[in-house]
Amino acid sequence: MQLTFPNGEHPPVPFEHGELSIGSRNDQRVSLPGSALAAHHASIIADRRGLWLRVPAGVAGVHLNARPVRRSALLRVGDLVCLGPLQILLGEDDAARIDRRIPPTPPLPLAEAQRLSASRVLLRAVSGSLFGRSYTLTEPRSIGRGAACDIRIDDPALAERHAQFELHGDRVVLRALDPAEGSAVNGVPVRDAVLAPGDQIVVDQYRFVLEAPGLPARGQDAGRRGPSVTHTQTIKAIRNSAANTPYVAPMPEPDKPASPLDPGALWWLIAAAAVLAAAMTALLVYSPHLGAA
Repeated sequence: MQLTFPNGEHPPVPFEHGELSIGSRNDQRVSLPGSALAAHHASIIADRRGLWLRVPAGVAGVHLNARPVRRSALLRVGDLVCLGPLQILLGEDDAARIDRRIPPTPPLPLAEAQRLSASRVLLRAVSGSLFGRSYTLTEPRSIGRGAACDIRIDDPALAERHAQFELHGDRVVLRALDPAEGSAVNGVPVRDAVLAPGDQIVVDQYRFVLEAPGLPARGQDAGRRGPSVTHTQTIKAIRNSAANTPYVAPMPEPDKPASPLDPGALWWLIAAAAVLAAAMTALLVYSPHLGAA
């Protein structure tokens, strides 16, 4: 990650782990003597819990994406931190990690089963007048100030049709619709981009976060797929293996011998049958005589 200062108050600062303190005092990691900052105005901390903004007690005027922060806030790449007049943008340290190669055309309509799975992929607004709203990507979503846009922003600085978000299988794509307009992904200016879960997209001053559980993170998709193999090569390999191996017919399994019959159990069955027969005979013989008596 890299901290940049859009107004040029300080050179970019790479940051990965630990605490980065910011203030007007000379011993701060980002020191701006003579500025309007407090001696220790804020700290950005990266630990096992994530990325945090911490504000010392008594310090005011700290904002995260235009929202005030009193003590602490969870950060993500692409956030804009304002310490009074000082702006700090948390961006990717390597802009080339964001893939700009997108499909030439929008995706085909999804089937019903595909729509159910795609409904988990959301674009959530985290700043501006749309704060808190979520938009599924079951179909392409256009954004702009035009009345026909799926995500409409009433801002004259925005193009009629600024950009479009599209779901292509396991990839989410940002496609520019206006030749003169661009966006930012994790603090990196782009026009077209392949997005990853957790990315923060800025359109003008409006921020969105991509929530896409199950989709591969940036850099994972190439490792998953590996080199492609044509079907012809696979079939040929199977045939060669079979031709070099002689066929051996499977041996039939021997019949299992029948379980021997227990002699004791057989005599018990004969005795029970004899007793039952004697009882039936007695019933047939003596029953009429008892009725006559």
